[in-house]
Amino acid sequence: MSGRACALLLAALVFAPPVQAELYYVIVGGLGGAPDYEEAFAAHVRTLSQAAERTLGDDARVTVLIGDDATSDALRKSLGELVERTEEADRLAVFLVGHGSFDGTQYKLNLPGPDIDGAELQALLAAIPARSQLIVNATSASGAVLEEWGTEDRTVITATRSGAERNATRFAEYFAAALSAEEADINKNGMITAREAFDYAERRVADSFESEGTLATEHPQLVGENAAAFDVARLRARPAERPEVVALTAERDALEERIAALRLEREELGAEYLPQLQALLVELALLQERIDAAEAQ
Repeated sequence: MSGRACALLLAALVFAPPVQAELYYVIVGGLGGAPDYEEAFAAHVRTLSQAAERTLGDDARVTVLIGDDATSDALRKSLGELVERTEEADRLAVFLVGHGSFDGTQYKLNLPGPDIDGAELQALLAAIPARSQLIVNATSASGAVLEEWGTEDRTVITATRSGAERNATRFAEYFAAALSAEEADINKNGMITAREAFDYAERRVADSFESEGTLATEHPQLVGENAAAFDVARLRARPAERPEVVALTAERDALEERIAALRLEREELGAEYLPQLQALLVELALLQERIDAAEAQ
C-alpha cells in the first residue's frame, strides 16, 4: 500500500469519515431602477452564473435571484435552505450585484419590495454551516459592511471602501469578467481564486477612471486571509469523466455508505466492530488509489 493510501487509512481511523466538500453559489441581481441598470445587472448576473455552472458542471448548487424574483423574502429563503443543505466542510460564494444605500448607520441592499439590511444579511450568512465563505458585495455603498461582515474564515470583497461611495459601481462588471479571463489567472493553473479575481477587477476599475481622466468614485476593498486559497471559478469546463472513473466513484460512494452504516452498529458489534471497520477502510484506501490512477491517465 502506498504512503498516500496509508495516510488515508490513518486519517479515517482517527477522524470521522471524510466528507466530500461542495461549493455553493448564490447570485443576486438587485433592483435596477432604470432600464440601463436593469440590463447591466442582468448581464453581470448572467456572466457570474455561467462561470458558476461551468465550474461545477451543472446548476444544482447555483442559486440565481434576478428581477422580480430577487426579493428580500426570496433571498432569506435561499440562504435559509443552505442552512440545511451545507456542511461545515463546504464552501459558499455569494455575489450581490446592484444598488446599495447607506444612511450613516445602516447599509441596505436595494431589492424589489422591501430592502434587506446589512445586519440581517450578516446573520443569515453566519447561520450557514459552510465554514469557508466568499462574499462579494459589488453594490454602491458596499464598503459600509466590510468590517461588519468579515470573520476568520470569510473573505469579504466590496466595490467601495466606505458607505459614502454611493455612485453606481463598475466593479461588478469587471469582477464577473475576471471569472472567465485568462489574464486573471496569474499562476496559469486554470482556476481563478478570489484574490486573482479581485486584483483583476480592482486594476480594471482604476484603469477605466484613468482612461477617462476622471476621479475614481469607487475603491474596491478585500478583507480575509483565505482569498488566495478560495478557488471561485474554473476557466474551462470540467473534462467529461471516463466511464471507469464514474464506476469507481460509485463503488467508493457505496463503500462509504457501508462504513457509515457500520459505525451506527458499533455498540451492538462490540469486539467485532474494529476488525470490520479496518477491513473496510483498507478497501476504501485501495479503491481511492485506483481512482487517483484512473484520473491521472
